[in-house]
Amino acid sequence: LFLTDLLLTSPRLQFSDAQISAMLRWAKALHARDVPTLYAIKKMRQDLCRLVGDPTKKVVIPSGNIFYINDIGAAVAKNYPNPLTRFAMSDFPEDCGGYMSEAQHGFKMLRDGPEGIVTPAVRVERKIFFTQELLQRSDTFYFIPERFFVDR
Repeated sequence: LFLTDLLLTSPRLQFSDAQISAMLRWAKALHARDVPTLYAIKKMRQDLCRLVGDPTKKVVIPSGNIFYINDIGAAVAKNYPNPLTRFAMSDFPEDCGGYMSEAQHGFKMLRDGPEGIVTPAVRVERKIFFTQELLQRSDTFYFIPERFFVDR
């Protein structure tokens, strides 16, 4: 059911109910096992939306145009507790020596990112350091960090 839903809800492939029904009938004609019904697929989608919430919100602007947007914050919040995705996530902008391959490598995020979206603290070994807090370097100089980043 998962793979079927993954195929049928792909953002690049828009299938009508008639097309989905035709594909399911074709799969049954080929003697595929455990082919779901269109009703079962729709019910599963409703159950999932009720369980985890629907990330897509419908927005109508004053001109009458309709847009569908996803709540990125909610999606990221759901990925943090997931052990499969959490360790691949980066909390800090990365300074990669002049090249950019991902959004967190961006110069603006590293140097000019808005204060409200920077990570407010970092843990180094067992100590936690905060932005906008007086810190002492190992060579006795003091500084107040504005943001933290990963130096690669």
